[in-house]
Amino acid sequence: MSSYVNTVDPPDLGLLPTFGRLLRLWRREWRLGVLGLTLALVYTLISIAIPLLTQRAVDDSIVHHRKPLWPYLVAIVLLAGVRFAGNFTRRFATARIGIRIEARMRELLYTAYLRYPRAFYDRHATGQVLSRATNDLYPIRYFIGWGLVQGMQSVMMIVGASIVLILVDPRLALYTAVAMPPITVLALRFARRVSPLSRQVQERKGDVTEAADEAVVGIEMVQAFGREDDVRGRFGSKAEAVRDTVLKQAGVEARHLPGLYYLPSLSIAAVVFFGGREVIRGHLSIGHFVLFETLLLQLVWPLEALGWITNLAQRALASAGRSFAWLEGIDPLPEPSTPRSLPSGPLDVRYEGVDFAYGGEHDVLHGLDLTIAAGEIVAVCGSTGAGKTSLLNLLPRFYDPTRGHVRVGGVDTRDLPIAELRADVALVTQRPVLFSVPLRENLTAGREDADWADVLAACEAAGVDAFVDELPNGYDTLIGERGINLSGGQRQRVALARALVTGARVVVLDDPLSAVDTLTERRLVQRLRPALEGRTVLIATQRLSTVELADRAVVLVDGRIVESGAPAELIRAGGAFAALFGDEVVAA
Repeated sequence: MSSYVNTVDPPDLGLLPTFGRLLRLWRREWRLGVLGLTLALVYTLISIAIPLLTQRAVDDSIVHHRKPLWPYLVAIVLLAGVRFAGNFTRRFATARIGIRIEARMRELLYTAYLRYPRAFYDRHATGQVLSRATNDLYPIRYFIGWGLVQGMQSVMMIVGASIVLILVDPRLALYTAVAMPPITVLALRFARRVSPLSRQVQERKGDVTEAADEAVVGIEMVQAFGREDDVRGRFGSKAEAVRDTVLKQAGVEARHLPGLYYLPSLSIAAVVFFGGREVIRGHLSIGHFVLFETLLLQLVWPLEALGWITNLAQRALASAGRSFAWLEGIDPLPEPSTPRSLPSGPLDVRYEGVDFAYGGEHDVLHGLDLTIAAGEIVAVCGSTGAGKTSLLNLLPRFYDPTRGHVRVGGVDTRDLPIAELRADVALVTQRPVLFSVPLRENLTAGREDADWADVLAACEAAGVDAFVDELPNGYDTLIGERGINLSGGQRQRVALARALVTGARVVVLDDPLSAVDTLTERRLVQRLRPALEGRTVLIATQRLSTVELADRAVVLVDGRIVESGAPAELIRAGGAFAALFGDEVVAA
């Protein structure tokens, strides 16, 4: 049995480990990869063969008239056609690799997001989470789908052409290599400087996504409090940070990429000067001079491409490093090595000596002991910050206690498969999330095979039936994103009905009626009581009218239980409970 503790974020992986992980993903598409590399080799061989044929055509047909010209022309045209078809197929195949790997990484990230505990989302803004599954994947796709094989093809072309040039005239080939040392130095310098900037760009794009997400999700509050200028300013500062970093990156590219494009021209100039002199002296045929020039012209793009590919690789590796760091460096809640099962029948709940802290900081709960009998309804009361929600969140194992045990049906929650535990612990939060699907699908989200009669009974108990006829299409009404076309009280009632539909034996309610008026709340309490019969219920609330649903109430102060008993007895005792609900007690 192990507890989950996650207090630090993992660092990004180094370049070589990240590249190795990308290659492992690339090998999953090895058939397309082999096809792409084979076609890249064919492209290279044909690109070298065409200048060789051109050399023979010039020397044999144009200069010395020993052979007819047309066979060479036909061969060159046919080879060019094969090269075109092969290049098209290669690009199509490698593009599919990039698209598939992008989709695979997005799937891995999304699956990981679903497994990560709440502690992960406490520390990472939504924008950063979304950015790693969107913005960070585009450079990876372009590098894997184009840059990787293109880089290998460029290397093949450089090596193949160099071999041919050396075999034809080693001395002239040496002259053409004049640009290679400065190209190598410039490329390495460029890679070293652009790498950290690429990482910063991806991180700051995540900041922009975060700022945009906060503004859109909180648009009601932004407009209600007239915070448009503040939100615009915050978004603008994040966008400016991206702009400034991109401009720095563009400056590095502007200082290095033109040199990578210019330096190959020195080789061409060297051939024109030294090669032309050799032709004049009769030491080099015109055909071989053309061969040198043609091969060098064909080397210009591979040499230039290496600059682009270096840039693209840095961006891709920066993005992949961020993504792999989350995939490998953040552990999900551990499943038990020897899982146990919940017993049949009603379930009791026990907190035994529970301490809890968020992210290793100061404790929110201190040595807490609480037993809830099977079928009992207990209300947890306390002022804001007393630890009520933290207490509830331990039950479905959104977090593990830092010390002590939480037991359901006598079994430690860490010894239960998470899916089994959460199937029997239904949760209703103060601000429930509804999905952008019809109302009936929201109601059955926790149990898709629910009998419709059970759904209707749950809707009656939770008060959904009181407003469903007012909706345009009744239970088939499409609920907007986050339930935007329902009021806060209506969303809470839908969430209550959804929890009842699951048939869970333990129900956790976090201030479930805070958004409904007092009269509606009293009616719902009367309806909910029979619907919760036989279930073990834990309610966190600050409203006395909701406490009336409970058999017993406990009062939390600074993460400790200071009072426990039947609500009526606690009121008469005049202690912490009565003080907490003083005005409501007087009114009652």
